[in-house]
Amino acid sequence: MTLSSDQFAGRGLDAMLIVYSLLEDHPASAVCESFIREHASWHTTTLTLLEAVSILTKIYDIGFNLASQQLSQFSAGPIEIIEVDLPITLTSMQIADALEIDITDAVLLQATRARGANVLATDDRKLIQACDQVDIVVENPIDVSLRRQMASWESENLPQKGLPRILKRIHHWLRQNHQHAAEDFWSRTGGGSHLP
Repeated sequence: MTLSSDQFAGRGLDAMLIVYSLLEDHPASAVCESFIREHASWHTTTLTLLEAVSILTKIYDIGFNLASQQLSQFSAGPIEIIEVDLPITLTSMQIADALEIDITDAVLLQATRARGANVLATDDRKLIQACDQVDIVVENPIDVSLRRQMASWESENLPQKGLPRILKRIHHWLRQNHQHAAEDFWSRTGGGSHLP
């Protein structure tokens, strides 16, 4: 949704909260979906949407078509999507360097500041610290108890970060395209635990 130039969305929304709200069986799904629905005046960036689709497909193994469809529907809701132009990009590179945060987070932070907004919703610890440094209030619907549930769910349902996650993605692709090669690959990698 695009708001008119005299309307500004007062709350920035980070990628992981969007991702959690779209996952069906994740412990944070209902909490994040309710949090987003119950608050008004959201904004995010086109880059944040690209980050969300990447997380959904690469980490949570959601098919690209489904992830794209979900984010398209999300974008059609009551949220301002800010296009990332050259001035935002250049300023964001400086912010990312100065505050030691990811570029996508720096873009969202800069877009929030440029709108004169003072609230950003995130559960990203580095982004939370950066917000504190530039006087932006952080809202986070994920409490300690939910964080424990999430960690348990993710250890049961997601491959470990690093090589096991990469090997699982390769196996998934092979399974869809070359079943025999997938079986051989999985056997030679010890079920995705080491290189063949």
